[in-house]
Amino acid sequence: MTDDSEQLNPSRPGLGHLIGLGAVLFPEDTVALYSNRIKAAREELKVPPTAEIKWSPKGGSWFKTDEGRAIRAELQRRMIDAAVEAGARSVSVVWDRGRVEWEVPQVRATVLGFLYDKVSNFLKSQDPPGRGIVVADEPGGNSAEQHAWLAETLPLTTQGTKYNAPTQVVMPILMAPSHHVPQLQLADLVAGVTVGAVAGSPYATSLLPRLLHIASRDKYGRVGGTGITLWPPDLANLYWHLCGDTTRWNQGCEYNLPHPGWDYHANAGIPAA
Repeated sequence: MTDDSEQLNPSRPGLGHLIGLGAVLFPEDTVALYSNRIKAAREELKVPPTAEIKWSPKGGSWFKTDEGRAIRAELQRRMIDAAVEAGARSVSVVWDRGRVEWEVPQVRATVLGFLYDKVSNFLKSQDPPGRGIVVADEPGGNSAEQHAWLAETLPLTTQGTKYNAPTQVVMPILMAPSHHVPQLQLADLVAGVTVGAVAGSPYATSLLPRLLHIASRDKYGRVGGTGITLWPPDLANLYWHLCGDTTRWNQGCEYNLPHPGWDYHANAGIPAA
């Protein structure tokens, strides 16, 4: 399950327009478990059936009301706890256009390719190697634009990437409306919290430690480059500030974090909460 997020004007100094994607990988046998847990949480918290859980609710959403705002944080915490119970794992990619100022469509396509690699790598790392399908939230626009987006993703699942053959993701990327799929709403939360925390949002940063319980990690326990990938690489010290990683593997060498050769060595760039 995958969804996107962005921040046009991050509060963390030194960052530009951030574009990110997040995905949540569920074992086949716990997809229904997660759905049932969220259904029960919504009923207990008296969330209206028509209220879609979004990281950034639109105007008119029940979550914009005083009652909805009070419940939103608790529901988000329960979403993450249910994902932990379901054995889900998350991966996300965040691109800073302030440092690599490619055009937005090119960035979105490249970030999707990065995410595809992270999903493929996770599936290959399972014993035995796993296979899966990718379901994305419907992008904005009319049906013709949505069909065009799907067509643009086909090379990933037919040709693969430089690093992964199209063997782990066994079908073309599918689309679904997120208000019908609680797992997509969790992917929206993963993308929103990750991009928000990188941007310096206090609310997102407060949720990130809980979210790290489902973040994919490498064999050394590091989130950076596996569960969360930041681009370009000179943002790597944020893996220490945000995820607690103490080392970073880069171009064949291991570096201690925070590293003086990269930005945010002395501090995270924003006052401590």
